Amino acid sequence: MLVELQNVRKYYEMIGETVHALDGVDFSLAEGDFLAIVGPSGSGKSTLMHVLGFMDKPSAGRMVFDGDDVTNISPGRRAWYRANRLGFVFQAFNLLPRLNVMDNVMLPLSYCRHRVPDARPRAIAALERVGLTHRLKHSPSQLSGGERQRVSIARALVNSPRLILADEPTGNLDSKNVDRILELLTQLQKEGQTIALVTHDAHVASYASRVVTVRDGKIVEDLRRKPATGVAPTA
Repeated sequence: MLVELQNVRKYYEMIGETVHALDGVDFSLAEGDFLAIVGPSGSGKSTLMHVLGFMDKPSAGRMVFDGDDVTNISPGRRAWYRANRLGFVFQAFNLLPRLNVMDNVMLPLSYCRHRVPDARPRAIAALERVGLTHRLKHSPSQLSGGERQRVSIARALVNSPRLILADEPTGNLDSKNVDRILELLTQLQKEGQTIALVTHDAHVASYASRVVTVRDGKIVEDLRRKPATGVAPTA
């Protein structure tokens, strides 16, 4: 297993009361999975994503990543995992407007604690995978919403992550680009990439090969199914 959570709990203190955002979660994610995490607002699905992404530390329980117990690692080590083992895709794209496409994609490599001599070739290879090598020098403002999200996926790929985490990755896209992005993620999974996304959209979740439903901080359903298909991504 790539990721294992054992009886994981996450508590928050809010105005004198304890909020149980995760309440005894047992969960595993195999290498090569395409997982959708679904649930109503406040169910705990975003907290689960934050724990998987080393942005939140479990209040109790155990977390294993790639065979290593990472439950109580230091903040610096958590940052190392984010920089070297994970790729992130966000609803709002989170591209820096002052940087062109190439520099945005190379940005995660600057967070590594060592110089990456092949940063530019790696960025070009990532952009080739999403069909955007013809946009290297464009700024984000010169791109469509679908193109911006494909750039953010290239940015997530550039450090060869063990796991890509996508938080509502199609939330700002029209229906045509939604399917293009989902087909791209499906293709990446077919190439061996492990993907977990959070969504409230049943259509988006239908592309995943596994759907986990979270409610009241607990996993209440875990289904594997044949994923949907849509239109192929185009340049």
